[in-house]
Amino acid sequence: MEKTIVIIIAVLAIAIGIAVALLVLPKPYTPPPCPAKDNSFFVVYLDIPPNEEAFKQVADAISYVIAVNSSNTINITFSVCSIKYSELEKELQTLLKNYTTFPIMGVHTSKDLSKVAVAQQLFDFYGNYYVVKEGFAWRISAILPYYGYTIFKEGGIVAEIAKAPKVFINETPVIGSLNSKYYLVIYEDAHCPACARFYAESLPVIERLVENNTFAIVLKNFIVHEEVLPMHRNITAMYLVTRNATAVFEVMKSIYRLMNLGIPPPADYVASLVRNVTGYSYFNVTREVIDKVIEEDFEEGLSYRVTGTPGLLIWSRERNKGVVIVGHISAENLLSIARRYLS
Repeated sequence: MEKTIVIIIAVLAIAIGIAVALLVLPKPYTPPPCPAKDNSFFVVYLDIPPNEEAFKQVADAISYVIAVNSSNTINITFSVCSIKYSELEKELQTLLKNYTTFPIMGVHTSKDLSKVAVAQQLFDFYGNYYVVKEGFAWRISAILPYYGYTIFKEGGIVAEIAKAPKVFINETPVIGSLNSKYYLVIYEDAHCPACARFYAESLPVIERLVENNTFAIVLKNFIVHEEVLPMHRNITAMYLVTRNATAVFEVMKSIYRLMNLGIPPPADYVASLVRNVTGYSYFNVTREVIDKVIEEDFEEGLSYRVTGTPGLLIWSRERNKGVVIVGHISAENLLSIARRYLS
């Protein structure tokens, strides 16, 4: 009996000793998760995983620029990580809540970048978080495809959007119902060959889906060829006076039919199209009002990281989110993207 009691006491002593040791011994180090890990380049997305290989190039470029700009006093090798916005810590979600175009890019580092001039130009500062400013995010969205990198694993998409496009019926031509499931917003330029191809090859399929309120087509100005400004002014004035979205659509179709033949139409030809469609030769609306609409369309496109034409925003009214595609895309691929990411 005494021997049994001794054994029990010994076992208890060993168990207590182990427990105390576990409390005293340091726990294995667990590095913080993305994006709080020191010296990380983080990419925050909504639903579509980004192409981390592409952003490794961006991280390396930013590392190099910081080193050069700080006379090599700050050398950082960034590790790249990506994370869904919904999976961020609440504090960081709150910090980024006013950002509506994704991916959001930034770095987290314990090194003080506040005195590095280039960092002040590149980032908005939030403690140890340095978030890439929207103007530079737009440039990154333009540069990566130029060098052959897709921004998302799903090729062709350049941005996810969490802010609805402005659709003011007194300023914006809309073909279809405002209650449609999707809006297809087209940021276009009258001398854009890719726009002409999109109108000819892909848009007829979307037009058929306008009839059952699956899509509404929204037309916006995004001028990249300086010579088309008078044409866009004329077409915009036509809509502001007549509110005839179908007339605008027919004029753009006529313009693009010529573009597909390799003939960029001149301004007087577009003016004649407008007269033929509406019967008007003059619209009583000021240049200031017209240019305000054109400029707001352009600025909205830039904010959505439209870098060229056609800029295509597929917006889901049900999901309150959208994706942006730049350049021609087949109707099949456009509808596939809408089904996979916006349904």
